[in-house]
Amino acid sequence: MKKIRFKVKKAGQSKLPVENRDKKETPVLEKTITLINKKFGEGAVTLGIPKSLKGPIKRIPTGSLSLDIDLGGGIPVGRVTEISGGFSSGKSTQVMHIIRNAQAMGIVCAIIDAEGTYDEDYFNMLNVNPETVYYSQPDSLEEGTQIVLDLQREGAIGLAVLDSIAAMTPNRIQDSEMDENTQIGIAPKLWGEFLGKFQMNNNKLVREGKRPVTLIGVNQLRERIGVYGDPEYTTGGRAWGFYKSVDIRFRKGDWITVGKGDDKEVVGQVTKYKIEKNKTYKRMKVGEFDFYLTDNPLGVPPLYNDNTKEIIILAISRDIIHKAGAWFKYKDQKYQGIDRLIEALKSDNALMREITEKIKSVVSAP
Repeated sequence: MKKIRFKVKKAGQSKLPVENRDKKETPVLEKTITLINKKFGEGAVTLGIPKSLKGPIKRIPTGSLSLDIDLGGGIPVGRVTEISGGFSSGKSTQVMHIIRNAQAMGIVCAIIDAEGTYDEDYFNMLNVNPETVYYSQPDSLEEGTQIVLDLQREGAIGLAVLDSIAAMTPNRIQDSEMDENTQIGIAPKLWGEFLGKFQMNNNKLVREGKRPVTLIGVNQLRERIGVYGDPEYTTGGRAWGFYKSVDIRFRKGDWITVGKGDDKEVVGQVTKYKIEKNKTYKRMKVGEFDFYLTDNPLGVPPLYNDNTKEIIILAISRDIIHKAGAWFKYKDQKYQGIDRLIEALKSDNALMREITEKIKSVVSAP
């Protein structure tokens, strides 16, 4: 029997020699790319990724060093992030810390305050400059989302916050009577439309070499009754799950108290977090930090996180600060007791920054 031989062509192999292929095929490709860019705008197609996408992802710090590390450095710029949690879990306050840090980076922010929870004192307590924030209290989901899209298209903002997704009600539901039945699924459909338009606008900004807009959606974490599996869910429909790059869920931990007996007073709470989704770093990371509600013996400002405690815990766990019994050692300095170490860090900003940078370098090292 005559053997049949198959000639296997290697993937990517052209019939033309390399020198001829470059001469005959490249001009055709260049002409095609030129025509596409002329038709759809400069940068519609590029050979290789554009400069704006090269290098590490830019990030905005959250106000918690532990959360920043678990996120890969903070909230990714130009992406959609959802922050959800139960009531009084610190969602809005942590978002205000992100806004403050964004302003420090020169990013102009917009707040769509559907719940009506922001005021001047709130801004001032968290050192957010209210004079440089675009603020809106929309009367419907359509109005709030359109405002974000218009500001985005004009290049007026770099960060938009929707607080909250659950509170933004469509016009059709808004205009109906309380006992009137309305069509199911109106809000999820509108959210899907908005998120699609938002991403297309961001794509255009990237094409033009501009910084895309970061979107943070604050959401309510609810529970289904009598279901198998995970009972927790967020409002707004499934579109949010597909478009968001990061999903952070906050939960209330133990109360932080001072005093005893009748003099016992709640001054803060432990805030626990879980990163359900992260397309820019590791997912399913969990952690916690102390959040203070009022004046306290530690001197942490109200509505702020105890960053000193976070730094100490992270530094010890990474052998930057060495602990032996009641003694703590950093370089040649020794501190007897945790109180002495805390006092030293709080009184020396340079020392605090030095240890913080070492923590970040250890975490980011390959």
